[in-house]
Amino acid sequence: MRAASGPARGRWAEAVAAEYLAALGYQILTRNYRCRRGEIDLVARHGSCLVFIEVKARRRGVPDSLEAVDGRKRRRIVGAALDYLARRRLVGVTVRFDVVAVQLDGQGRPVKVHLIQDAFSAHV
Repeated sequence: MRAASGPARGRWAEAVAAEYLAALGYQILTRNYRCRRGEIDLVARHGSCLVFIEVKARRRGVPDSLEAVDGRKRRRIVGAALDYLARRRLVGVTVRFDVVAVQLDGQGRPVKVHLIQDAFSAHV
């Protein structure tokens, strides 16, 4: 079976990440939240915390995934998170920004999932 490419690979990685997070006790609330300010791959509840999650699929693993979430990307995620909170009138909620790195094999299939909790703050 041939692995997905491009946007399909991204959706596949997000599905793998969502399944992994659910097994860790995350409750997935929203997938692919989009607004003018940016996009958030997954929004979940983990305990009492609302978590905004960026999913990155890379062949070289965690370092490449974290590098892909640069300052510009973090600002767009934070902007989208603020929009999400405002539209739902959520005030005084504890929030966190996680990154899920889905490591791919040579054919582009997911082989390992890494969770980086509290990967960055809203002060970017």
